[in-house]
Amino acid sequence: MWKIYKRAIGDLPIWRIAARERGVSKSDSLFHSTNGGCLLPGKGVWAFKTFRFSVGTLEAPVITGSERNGWTVTLHWENGIDCPKASASDQVFVGYFYDTLRRSPCLLRDIPARRGDEGVTIEIPSGDQPEGTPLHLYLFFGDSELARFSPSEYTQV
Repeated sequence: MWKIYKRAIGDLPIWRIAARERGVSKSDSLFHSTNGGCLLPGKGVWAFKTFRFSVGTLEAPVITGSERNGWTVTLHWENGIDCPKASASDQVFVGYFYDTLRRSPCLLRDIPARRGDEGVTIEIPSGDQPEGTPLHLYLFFGDSELARFSPSEYTQV
């Protein structure tokens, strides 16, 4: 799962930064110690709610609502900018899995929204999946330098 996940996030240093912050020598070890109980060998994620797409020291999002119309998804969150580890300018990221592809994480990263917006509407590619396929979404934030990230928050639509 680590290799596939790494392809999905590209050059985002989420787990490398988290490993350094926690004094862990390898980012893949931290990923597996965090998510190992959520994965079944050869099958992928079985416990989507407890899987962590992202970890970090920024304030975590608190999802207040989610709606879906086809492959268009709207997420709402508390902005958290009154907290010391949050900024209105934090970038928005959404990781996701199709329910039918539990071994294939995906990431939307060029989202034109910030933490202070308190919501975003995004288009999830259909991925050749049947209409109505459940989506497992993971909202998280990154600072403007991509030097810190928040833990992800899960919702299903």
